[in-house]
Amino acid sequence: MRIFVTGATGFIGSALLPELIQAGHNVLGLTRSKAGAAALRASGAEVRHGSVEDLDSLRAGAANADGVIHLAFNHDFTQFQKASEDDRKVIEAIGEVLIGSKRPFVVTSGTAIAASGDGKPVTEDSPPAPSNPRTGSEIATKALTERGVVTSVVRLAQVSSRTKIHARSPTSVFPCSATSFRRMT
Repeated sequence: MRIFVTGATGFIGSALLPELIQAGHNVLGLTRSKAGAAALRASGAEVRHGSVEDLDSLRAGAANADGVIHLAFNHDFTQFQKASEDDRKVIEAIGEVLIGSKRPFVVTSGTAIAASGDGKPVTEDSPPAPSNPRTGSEIATKALTERGVVTSVVRLAQVSSRTKIHARSPTSVFPCSATSFRRMT
């Protein structure tokens, strides 16, 4: 499978790429820099030059893939509202290309998006908090699902150290990611 990955050179993407490649997938990674392109090539991935601000580049990457994993997000939290709105636009642009194709689209979000109105712990089934600006991303993903796109939202936990992740799981940041992605197809 050829998988287009946004955020391919980021914290999560750089950990996920080797797993996808080891599982036999061809990865097309989005990067905006020469250093990112070199890192992608070194990992065995193909390079798609562009950025999350370039919606045409994202559409082209999705059009040339059998599936998409959207990991990119601008973590400048001084502009969280704008970053969240930009993320929603990315999801909509990629999703437009995937309508009716039966190609999987995995969108990542964060666990902090979930609402807990009753004080109980949140789960993967908890609705997004209406006050969180990033809720628009999950709403856009759900709208794409209703339009026939095969979607999945993965709410990632806050992580601050790759060393601590690997200490818990020395072989994988995402123990079943490649397998899970294959099941979606």
